[in-house]
Formats: sequence, structure tokens, C-alpha cells
Amino acid sequence: MDYLQLANVYNRLESKASKLEKTDIVAQFLEDVDKDELEAVVLLLSGRVYPGWQSQELGLSSSLMIKGIAKAYGIDASKIEDKWRELGDLGLVAEKYSSQKKQSRLFSKSLTVMHVFDSLRRIAEIEGMKSQDKKIDLVCELLGSVSDPVEARYLTRTIIGDLRVGVAEGLLRDSIAYAFFTNVYWKETLLQKVDGGTRLSLVCESVKGRKILVDTELDAFLLKKYDKEYSVLKSENDLIVRDIDGDVEVSKSLCDYVLFYDSVLGKEVKSKIVSAVEHAFSMINDFAAVAMAAREGGLLGLSKLGLTASHPIKVMLYQKAPTIEDAFKIVGKPAAVEYKYDGFRLQVHKIDGDVKLFTRRLEDVTLQFPDVRYSVNKSVKAESFILDCEVIGVDKETGKWLPFQKISRRIKRKHKIEEIIKEIPVIVNFFDVMMVAGKNLIDAPFEERRKMIESIVSESEMVKVAKHIVTSDVRAVDKFYKESLSKGNEGIMMKSLSAPYKPGNRVGYGIKIKPTMDNLDLVVVGADYGEGKRVGWFSSFHLACYDSDSGKFLTIGKMGTGIKEKTEEGMSFEALTDMLKPHIVKEKGKSVVLKPTLLVEVAFEEIQKSSKYSSGFALRFPRLVRLREDRMAEDASTVDEISMLYTGQRGRDT
Repeated sequence: MDYLQLANVYNRLESKASKLEKTDIVAQFLEDVDKDELEAVVLLLSGRVYPGWQSQELGLSSSLMIKGIAKAYGIDASKIEDKWRELGDLGLVAEKYSSQKKQSRLFSKSLTVMHVFDSLRRIAEIEGMKSQDKKIDLVCELLGSVSDPVEARYLTRTIIGDLRVGVAEGLLRDSIAYAFFTNVYWKETLLQKVDGGTRLSLVCESVKGRKILVDTELDAFLLKKYDKEYSVLKSENDLIVRDIDGDVEVSKSLCDYVLFYDSVLGKEVKSKIVSAVEHAFSMINDFAAVAMAAREGGLLGLSKLGLTASHPIKVMLYQKAPTIEDAFKIVGKPAAVEYKYDGFRLQVHKIDGDVKLFTRRLEDVTLQFPDVRYSVNKSVKAESFILDCEVIGVDKETGKWLPFQKISRRIKRKHKIEEIIKEIPVIVNFFDVMMVAGKNLIDAPFEERRKMIESIVSESEMVKVAKHIVTSDVRAVDKFYKESLSKGNEGIMMKSLSAPYKPGNRVGYGIKIKPTMDNLDLVVVGADYGEGKRVGWFSSFHLACYDSDSGKFLTIGKMGTGIKEKTEEGMSFEALTDMLKPHIVKEKGKSVVLKPTLLVEVAFEEIQKSSKYSSGFALRFPRLVRLREDRMAEDASTVDEISMLYTGQRGRDT
């Protein structure tokens, strides 16, 4: 497949605002992709070249990309920067200068999807001396090979990690479901009101020339009520009429459309397909493999995808609740109540005698924690497993637990590991399990998963099972809550005993309660350069929360306090600027747009309604508390959580 075909799909996606329209575009495109190219296409559609369980990235900042564009098109880098400030998009800059190089492309071969995919992976894997120069050379080779300027736009955006076409996980999930399974409709979705009456909706226009499966009850209804229109539809299609039940294997090999009379049954079948795709993704964190399984094996193929130790999955996330009573309403009674430790989360895998450790960002930190690796191997009695835990630091003088800020250095340390192990010893607190001895426990109730942890973990000085109680009593929870706080913890977790483990989702199966409910985890998505003594530094930082439905980051305000003037005093303007500059994706005047990578904990005085920001809310007097470098941008507080806090603050009920 020529890369231009994919670039044109990107272009169509960028021009559409509707999620349904985008889904249809991706689904129709995936249907026609060759088997050998499906992995590359699915990953590239999401702006990646590696599956989600691999944290590896291309490693090219906007500044390096500028050098690549300049070298590819023989333009001075300063002109590229000027044009970037004008257009605000390096992709558009590359497209503009590519359009001026038409003559050199007259006799060049077409750029293929597989060549792009393989080259991007080569860029990601280059290390060592002169690695940046080698990366730039490969960028030049790609940009110099484009047959159409639009290819340069999306190549550039893919390389810097800012594709801008709106293919979030939910959209890709639905696209795979629609591409490789039959489209499902029911009576209500087929009919629309027109001028006070009802007729067959436009969806029926798209079934012409396709094989459709209609249950007999719907067929009789449509023939009786829409005799002429439905007869025409039938005469132009290979229409199969038979009884359909909810267990039908609705694959593309059978038919293109399934039409039900009963809306409950129709929704059940449609939900079954989407849920199967979503569940398969939760097992392997790889949409490319999910697409291949759906294409080759349908629902049975998806069901065969399972957890693999050493392939990290997204961790389960938890909502916040202001009170114990509110938490009980969400998780039910009785509930499990656990300490909420103030540490960092690790996903611990073991296979073939080898223990690996991954952060919630799915980064492999095994080498940074040889002490954890050794203790886990000794204390956990199972041949293979995937466990979820919180690691806390211990003051070696007093034995008291340390706050997260004190132990965050251990995540980053790659040298002199033995020294920091002695300086900051840790305790591993296991609180959930996803797999043991090859048995998948994700769908098992939490009560069963907890018993499994207790059965395989032999507690030691360094390895513990998270302290917990099971109760329906608010007073018992309150006592446990105060006990947890007295130990230096953040608060408590309350969990549904019957709930499965839901990777990457905040679905109400678990609730966290902390005394500082107002602090939010927000993503830095932009910044403004300062003046005077802050010239050359970012002095104001644009904050955003996460919309889990759309996969977008929605702005909620700007922050300029809580940051120090001098680095030795704490997190400084200079340090934040140096940290964020490599992630600039757009510059205009004194403002920059940043790739959403850095998560920060923010305190504030009040949440206010605001039309100024895309979240619909604004923070009054936001201030930096700390960086959350152990977490991904998608772990940011959601707009739904902020809405709940807004409603609950100061007794507000409207």
C-alpha cells in the first residue's frame, strides 16, 4: 500500500468533527487492508509504531524535526522556525516546503506504508554516538521520498507524536468492531421521522448492494408498513430472511448487515461485539493484534487473546469520592477498604523465573530496583504472575514511611543503584493480581483476587499484602481511615468485592478517599514565555484535564504559582522550561503548545464555571504541588471528576 493512501485517510479524518464519521472512515479503510500490512496500518492510525505495552518512542523533539525538514528541503533552519511560528504546525511547514520540491520527485518511487513503518522503527531504535544525526538522516530520506506534500504533513506529525486526526482508543475500538464484524441495526435505528411521518432512514441507503440478514419479525413489519420502499430495497440486495438469536456469529463472511426487530436484542449483539474487542485489548494492550485476531478469527479469535507476563497492561484507575457514604453508594456493601499508600505504583511480572517491573507509564524499571526484584522472587510463591502494588519508601533512621516526593528519585536513578537502595529502602505492598500460573484473573471478582494474593505472598520485612478490612459500617471505615492517615498514608481505597479488574478505566469498581480532595492531577498542554527576570523561561503553564469519552485533553486554566525562582529551592521555572521544551509542537508569539506528557498535582481555591476553557471549568488560584512523573497523561483527573467536585464544593448542589 502506498503511504499516500494512508495520508489521504488522515486528511479525511482531520476534516471531520463527528466521532461516528471518523469511525466509519477508519472501519471502511481497515476492511481493505492486506493482512501483512494490518499491524503497521493500525499502529500508524493511532500515531504509534509500537503497541501500547511497549513504552518505546521515536525520540525526536520538535527542534530535531526542524533540522530534519531543513536538511531534507535545503532550507535554513531559522526559516523553518519562522514559518512554524506563523503556521503553528510543523506538519504544515513540511507540507509547504515539500510542495516546492516537485521536480525532484518526478522519477522517485512511491513511498509505501511498510517502508515508512520500518523506517520509523529504525529511528526509534537508534542509540549511541551521533544517534541524533542518524535519526535526522532517516527523516530526510522519508521526507525526500514523498510523492505528495500531504504525506510530508503526516510524516512530520507522526514523528513528533502529534498526529492531530482524533483517533483515540475508543474510536479505534469501534472501528475494529465495525470493520471485521457485521453492522448491527434494530427497528428504531432504521426509522426516522420526516414531516410528521415515519420512513426508512438513510441507513438503508448504505445497505444497497450488500448482503443483509433480517429477522423474520422485522421483515414482516417493514413489508407491511413500507411495502413499496422495502420491496425496492429487497430487490436490489442479496437479502437473507431467517430467525436470528443473540448468539449469532456476526462476521463479515456471513453478511454485511444484521437487522433486528427487537431493540434489546440488537443492542445486546452490538454490545457483545464492541465488548469483545475492548476486552481483548485490555488483555494485550495492542490494537494491531486485536485487529488481526478479529479479522482472522472473529469472536473466537478475540477470546483466544490473553495476558502475557512481561507485556504490561494498563492499570486499573479509581475515581474520587468526597465521603465514605458516597463511596459506599458507588461500590456497594460490604466493601473492601485498604490503605492508600503515598508511593509509586509498580506492575510486577514474572515468567520463566525472571521478574520484571513496570511503572504505570509502562516503563521497564527492573534495573532500578534489584532489591524489589530479589525480594519479590523470594516472597511470591508462583511460577508466573502479574501483580499490582504500591511501593513506599522508609526512613532508615526512624522506620517511618516517606512521602512520594522523597522516593521519586528511585524511579529516575540509573547509576549507583546500590547507594540509593541503602539511602532509601522500600516496602512493596501488593493489592491486586491479574494473572497467576497462566490463569487469567482479570474477570474474577476482587474478593477472589484478594484471596489469591494472600495465598501466594509470604510477607517479609520488604514484601507485604496491603492492609485491608471488609465492612459495611461507616464508623469502622472512618476508624480505619484515620488509622491510615496516622501512618502517613494519603487516605483509603474502597473497592467492590464483586468487581473485575478493568485496565485503564475509572468505572466505579474502586474509590479513593483523601483529606485533600480538591487537589487535581492535570496535564501541561501549553505555556507562555515570561518577561523581566523570567525572560527565556516559561512562566505560565496551561493546564488540562482528561475527557475519557473523546480521549481529548480539555483546558481548565493557567498556573504560575508554586514554582520557585531558583532550582535549589525546589521545582523552578528554569527546570520546568528545560523539561517541557523538547515537547513543543507549536509556537506563536510568546505562547507554545506542548505535547501532553507532563502530569502535575495542582492545588486551588475553587472550581468555577467558565466558557473560556474547553472543559467548561476554571480553577481559581491554581498552584503547583508536585510533578507526577510516575503517571501517564491519560491518568489526569477527568472532566467528570471535576464536575463532581464542582457540584460538591461548599455544599453546591446545582
